[in-house]
Amino acid sequence: MPEIQRVVRGRGSLKKIMELAEKLEIRHPMIVGGNTLTSRLLRRVPELLSAPVFSGFHPNPDLSDAGAGADMYRANGCDGIISIGGGSAIDTAKAVQTLLFCKSLETVAAGNLPEKMKVPHIAVPGTAGSGAEATQNAVVYMNGKKVSISHPDLKPDGALLDSELLDSLPEYHKKSCAMDALAQGIESYWCEAADDDSRVHAFLAILGVIDNLKAYLAGDPHAADEMLDASYQSGKAIQLTRTTAAHAMSYQLTKTFGIAHGHAVMLTLPTLWEMMTEDEKESPVLEELSRLMRLGDPLMVPRLLRGIMADIGLTVPAFPDDRILDMLTDSVNPERLANHPVKLSRNEIRNAYVRSLLPMEDAERQACMDIWKYYSVS
Repeated sequence: MPEIQRVVRGRGSLKKIMELAEKLEIRHPMIVGGNTLTSRLLRRVPELLSAPVFSGFHPNPDLSDAGAGADMYRANGCDGIISIGGGSAIDTAKAVQTLLFCKSLETVAAGNLPEKMKVPHIAVPGTAGSGAEATQNAVVYMNGKKVSISHPDLKPDGALLDSELLDSLPEYHKKSCAMDALAQGIESYWCEAADDDSRVHAFLAILGVIDNLKAYLAGDPHAADEMLDASYQSGKAIQLTRTTAAHAMSYQLTKTFGIAHGHAVMLTLPTLWEMMTEDEKESPVLEELSRLMRLGDPLMVPRLLRGIMADIGLTVPAFPDDRILDMLTDSVNPERLANHPVKLSRNEIRNAYVRSLLPMEDAERQACMDIWKYYSVS
């Protein structure tokens, strides 16, 4: 039976982190986080001023970065980790934890992890999107190649959800992170591994994002609370199910076009939804999802999603040439497609990229934006 994660919620709750640390028996933590949020943490919680801080990681975390973090942890005799920031910080903390128990980077990259590698870890998300604070998974890179790490002991023992940390986020990151949480909710709901429990979390994530997005981007504090919880729910959903094709197709889009992860994921998800409507056996789950999202016709959902993207300014990149389309197609890891509800051939993956990256005609764009504009939360 997995241990229940301790969660502290509420604006201003960052000051309660030492109470949470005490419950988890963390007395000498190492902090993993970027300079801005770490400074904010130290100002709010002066008891942590003597804690070592590891901030030497990249936006796309590298395993060698995590190796330096593991060395710092050992050198300072730490007994737990506090990570603060977006998915990069939390995933780096998970990689640091992994390298405390593995002899080499190559061992981690090969997935040869020991049975036990428990280190108390409190994750403090500084974005509302990845849900990394609720999962046992981490994405890092080695020699430029993506490495997925997954182990039950990597799920943080505690999560602290303080929406005040979202207030200073750049607008683009607020938008792209929200799209990541929304996509994770939808993908978790329709995926092969979904069950009744995962679909509760997925449902809360989906409605949490779409019902609060407008107010959140307008600066409403309550909406920020709800958005952070929606992100957490999306993490709990994919902890149970993992993601599907939209995530598998997103990684090379971020590299090729220099766009954020959530932006990239939501570029392909509406197209993948439309492609699933062509498979009769997927009709029940799509009809159920569209009903839960308060849209009667399943084909209205991809139009709603495109309307959201257009309205918040997450645009489609310039249409690529054949060379780039082939490179995008060949970048998709077939193993990550195994959880997708329908099998996708190479040609279908390429076609999904083509359909997703074609700019909308003005009339279609306006129709999609109108669906979002008049979308009711009643």
